Amino acid sequence: MDEKLLSSLGLNAKEIKLYKVVLKAREIRPALLAKMVGIKRTTCYHLAQSLVEKGLLIENTSKHPRTFSLAQPGDVEAVLEDDRRRLAVREKTLRRFTTELSRATAEDSYPVPEIRFVPEEKIDQFLDSQSFKWDESMLKSDGTCWGFQDHTYVEKYSHVIDKYWKRTHKGIYLKMLTNKAIEPAELRMIKKYPRRQMKFWNKAMHFLCGTWIMGEYILIVNTGRHPFYLTEIHDATLANDLREVFKNLWPLVY
Repeated sequence: MDEKLLSSLGLNAKEIKLYKVVLKAREIRPALLAKMVGIKRTTCYHLAQSLVEKGLLIENTSKHPRTFSLAQPGDVEAVLEDDRRRLAVREKTLRRFTTELSRATAEDSYPVPEIRFVPEEKIDQFLDSQSFKWDESMLKSDGTCWGFQDHTYVEKYSHVIDKYWKRTHKGIYLKMLTNKAIEPAELRMIKKYPRRQMKFWNKAMHFLCGTWIMGEYILIVNTGRHPFYLTEIHDATLANDLREVFKNLWPLVY
């Protein structure tokens, strides 16, 4: 048999020599095989086992003493099928690995957005506990909370608004557009907190929730119908672009 072909299958020189002996003998005991190859019996057995794993030899353990014989074409096909299955599993694992690796490296160079969902029963506590974080982020940008606020938020969470503006940093401002459905409630709140500036956008009658941009954070607040919920998105790039949108809309609304 062509030694180059055997070498291309991953066999080293000693394995090739051993295989050619078995090829000639067809079936042989380990002791005789070691003698004919000219190596120690333990080394011979190790090499023969390697060829069994490669699907080129068969170890006949039912015989005493055991023997090694040539694998037949059907045996090799079975090995090939096992290799295909292992390759498919390995490919799937490597694809998962590359996905995780891409995510990990992306976090180093470009932050992956973080999203948190808050159900109705936890909104009060979440707004209270996270406001300091949002204030800190706003103070690093322009100190302003931009966006659109559905009028129902004032109706349902006026106590949260009062608590926030009584303790928030004096460098924090709010500039938001809102719909006109409950204008008196907003006007009363504006009089209480001058830094909380609202503009009534008469073309915004069909918004269903609020969108707040606070530094690197975006809050989507649904208080229009039950169940209420809040979604926090931490994405500096998206927050920057939405802030630019509302900053440019602000002077156009009267």
